[in-house]
Amino acid sequence: MLRHSKYKQSKSPAPNTMRHSLIIDPVDQWLLDIQGAVEMECMSVLQGKSILKHMDKYAINSAAIRSSINTIRNESHLISGEFSKLYKSVNSEKWKNVYPYTIQVTCHIRSLIHECNETMPNAPTYILEQQEVVMGECAKLAQLVESTAAKSEENPSRIPVVNQLTFLGQAFSRMVDLSLGHLTQKIIITLDEANEPPTLATAMRTIVTLGLEGEHMCYIIAREGGVRALLEICRTESLEFAHCQALRALATISCVAESLFEIEKEGGVETLIEILCDTTVGEKVRGEVAGVIAQITSPCLENYQQMSDLVDNMEDLLRSLLGLASTTESYEIFLLSSAAIANITFMDSLGCEILAQYEAPRILIKACSTPIANSVFAKDQVVTVLANMVAVDMCRPCIINNNGISLCLELLSICPADYKSASEISACERVQQKAAIALTRMCREEEIGKIICTSEGIPRLVQLCRYAKERNNSEAVLVACLAALRKINSQYKSTNISPVDYHQLIQPRLMDSFLICTNTDENFV
Repeated sequence: MLRHSKYKQSKSPAPNTMRHSLIIDPVDQWLLDIQGAVEMECMSVLQGKSILKHMDKYAINSAAIRSSINTIRNESHLISGEFSKLYKSVNSEKWKNVYPYTIQVTCHIRSLIHECNETMPNAPTYILEQQEVVMGECAKLAQLVESTAAKSEENPSRIPVVNQLTFLGQAFSRMVDLSLGHLTQKIIITLDEANEPPTLATAMRTIVTLGLEGEHMCYIIAREGGVRALLEICRTESLEFAHCQALRALATISCVAESLFEIEKEGGVETLIEILCDTTVGEKVRGEVAGVIAQITSPCLENYQQMSDLVDNMEDLLRSLLGLASTTESYEIFLLSSAAIANITFMDSLGCEILAQYEAPRILIKACSTPIANSVFAKDQVVTVLANMVAVDMCRPCIINNNGISLCLELLSICPADYKSASEISACERVQQKAAIALTRMCREEEIGKIICTSEGIPRLVQLCRYAKERNNSEAVLVACLAALRKINSQYKSTNISPVDYHQLIQPRLMDSFLICTNTDENFV
């Protein structure tokens, strides 16, 4: 309670003076009353005000831009379908259908141009010029189709119409590409200029959403500077709060060659390795870096081997990835780091030698006995590393000495029928195939062949060859298992294989055994 010191009395005042002593100054009284007073009108006004006006503006802009991009893409896909119908009609010379299809396509294109101008009120000159080109090609097509349809009884040539359709299609595709690029630029500008967490988060979510829509959008984002902007965020210490999301966005769009070129041009590999090697950086951020590395080193991508910075920094990269995989307790981070390691083993045998130096087989094989690598996806990455490493002479002993044979036999025993999703079943097939390949490459001496036989490896290999359901009808698994049986038998004559299996799976040519196991009706000698 707020009271002025002059009203504190050491003795009880006389009755006549008490009335005067209790008269409190109005300001003091107001201070007393305001402690428990609430003016609801003021609270309502305060709640109704926007504290982060710039955040709302960027959020609204990002949502509007994403909506505009989706509209243009959806409409362009519909127009492409109409183009296909029109082309088929022209190609089959059904001139009665050609004219209405032409009107439909040209009207739809005009409608899309009008919609683009509404969503981009201040469109650049190059887009407006391209729109004029498209409109001109539409007019030429309509005029040509009309004159050709009038001569349909004279069996007119379809070549001029086909050529004009081609010109229009090319002009239309360029217009759509330029429009999408212009809208994407606005999101990139937000990444460059914004510093507030909500704003950057909204922009990067938009990048991820667009990137997931297909490779074409990833190409456009990379072309318009998205890779550069995301790397710049990762390099800025004051934007540390956005590093995880920026790396996740970078991994999303790094599925096209254009993104890889941009990463190398902007020195992105060095930036990624610097973050990954910095142990003061949080595990979550380093895990996201591992995800980017796994993406840009994927064998499914073209040109990944041309990234010289990866080869130059391979030892630091692999040491950090292996350290991350060995210390993390996160299933996702282990999966990302092991996937990056597995992809790098496809690039150069030097990577396998470095992994052997840092005892990667021991670390990864041990992880397979823990919950962190319990999923079939994690096992897929581990067995990929083993299969690639065992092909290098100096790496074989460290795999064999760390129970690599036992792990491969264990992985052969998994069955696709135990999994439900298509992705898990596909991963299971890859595990079976790579485990068989690893056993084939390990079996270079009689001693190794004997270990495989005494560990009951032969019956499982025969089972995978004989029963298609055990391998989900995978021909790749069948070939790998047939090759493994033949290699093991060449090193050690097992008594675990029956005469029938020997005469059908080992003795004939590989193709003949393959045909027997696939129950083909094709005749062979």
